[in-house]
Amino acid sequence: MGTAVNEPAPWSGEHGDLVVVAISGVQRFISESRTTSDLGAGSAIIGRLAGRAALECRSLGARLVFPASVEAEERSSVSAYADKGAPLPSSVPNRIVAVASPGSGSAVAAAAAEAVRGEWARLVEDVWHRPAATPGMPSVQWVCVEAAAGDYAQQWAVAQRTLVARRRLRNFDDPLDLTDRELCSLSPRWPAEPKRPPHVPAHEQDRLSAANWVKRRYRAHAKQTGAGWDTPGSMPPGFPSTSAIASAPYRQWVLLAMGSDPVGKAVTALHKAVRLLADTSREHAVPGLDFDPSHPVQKWFACSGGRWVFRETWQGDVLAREFGRVGAENLSAAVTGGLRAVSDLHRAMEQEGLAAPSPYLAVMAQDLDNMGRFLGGEPSRGRGRLPVTEERHSRVSAQLSSLAERTVRLLHGDEYFGVPVYAGGDDLLAFVPAERALAASRACRDEIPDSLPRASSAVLFFHHRSSLQHAVTEVQHLLELAKEKVPRKNGLAVGYVRRSGVREQSLQPWQRAGGGPQPVDDFSVFLDSAYDRPLSLRLVQDCLRDEEELASLPGDLFSAELARLVGRHSGTRPPTDAVARAQADALARLARGEASRQVDAERRVPRLAEPVKVAAFLRRECGGSAL
Repeated sequence: MGTAVNEPAPWSGEHGDLVVVAISGVQRFISESRTTSDLGAGSAIIGRLAGRAALECRSLGARLVFPASVEAEERSSVSAYADKGAPLPSSVPNRIVAVASPGSGSAVAAAAAEAVRGEWARLVEDVWHRPAATPGMPSVQWVCVEAAAGDYAQQWAVAQRTLVARRRLRNFDDPLDLTDRELCSLSPRWPAEPKRPPHVPAHEQDRLSAANWVKRRYRAHAKQTGAGWDTPGSMPPGFPSTSAIASAPYRQWVLLAMGSDPVGKAVTALHKAVRLLADTSREHAVPGLDFDPSHPVQKWFACSGGRWVFRETWQGDVLAREFGRVGAENLSAAVTGGLRAVSDLHRAMEQEGLAAPSPYLAVMAQDLDNMGRFLGGEPSRGRGRLPVTEERHSRVSAQLSSLAERTVRLLHGDEYFGVPVYAGGDDLLAFVPAERALAASRACRDEIPDSLPRASSAVLFFHHRSSLQHAVTEVQHLLELAKEKVPRKNGLAVGYVRRSGVREQSLQPWQRAGGGPQPVDDFSVFLDSAYDRPLSLRLVQDCLRDEEELASLPGDLFSAELARLVGRHSGTRPPTDAVARAQADALARLARGEASRQVDAERRVPRLAEPVKVAAFLRRECGGSAL
């Protein structure tokens, strides 16, 4: 976002018109996705539209406050991500703030809004080769507070009130004729287009609206047009699947053990079985995976082997529907060979001390608490009232941009194998393998400097074959619960959704009064022991049945009884007394901090049902491979 040669210099006066341009409906548009590729494309499109608004404001001489300008060194770091092939999430906020010269603010805001609509219209036409109606997309709202309204602080207060009032007004576009038209499979508010766009591959059979076809085809469009990496909303040609993310730690261990004859033979046999299916798809490698790109089998395993290391993938009837053009003989040989290869690989890796890969991964969300109040001068972390000035807002904007960059670097490393979808500084959405998710959530939160508000977080575990749209919607709901139910926010929600639809969550404060282990530490106790000693579900049943009686016990007896139950319900290999007591102490702390249900403040009644369900799930489903 460097200054173009023909752009006017930013207005240099101290007091001008305050302009705020907001793109609404962002979460809904992004979350209405069937695949991680859709999700990443939706985020990139919003980033591109927001970036276009920012560029338009600057081209008209306005001084940007949000987002912070991207300097040369930041662009070079973006290029470094591109060189590594790592997915680059959108980091441009969907709300643009600028200061324009007195009397020009309305024109600047209107031009920025029109530039967003024009950019979207170009994307639509690039995909469809014609205009196509997308009512309500994009939804752009803007306000301008003239310089005469007062100083920057007064203008800011007026702008926030006006934006709230503006949201109550809706623009109703001309409705589409829905007569005898099928609804979009991702966004039922729109009808599906009767025909697919030009140049769509034959395997794309979804019935989508015009807007969602733009999302689906955006990656191919970006690749064909060769958009630069410093262009807002640009993106790499691939995005890892949920299967690839879930199995990333396991596959890294396998890649490291490829020199072993049994492991090498098993991976080669797995590759051979997949080739019988004529599977030409090539996924994008998860950031952090280390492999030899000159080794064909290693390259395939790192880039496209994500789904094939799970035994459940090799179901003949499912593969027959997906690879219907493959002959019956080849299909049968592929299924037989694939199952044998996966079994051999799992046995070989068990000899290395590694369990079969968990079929679960996590989607992680984070959002800074009370960011609007913080920008309005409300103190954070015990400080006095803060000034509301353009200078301070610009400084906060720069801090958020820096935070987003650090968070992306952190997640892309081999410690977490994370895949961010968007990282705007004040909010984050990312996918992480199951056993790394809690640690990644804490690491991302720890990146937040003390000068910014604390953050609430949500971590939702879901099966790699489950509905992605449901998982993203659910984690956003969990984040709202963490902010709503945990006193003074700064909350952590940890939950899961099984393929059957069974779900549970535990809401905890990130930090406990008086210090001690964090909830992440307590939940991680059960992640660490997930493979060695699977926890019987009878522990959950006992805790649910006897919750009131257990909660009435004094503290030491409460923990002692929990330790007895944990030891009793830990499968055929009961833990040592020390391990059982550590797990019981963790459950006791989680029960005392549980915020899902109303707690008697006087009695401090522990709530066991939620944390014990989540702990049992983590222990049974989400452990195994750990580097």
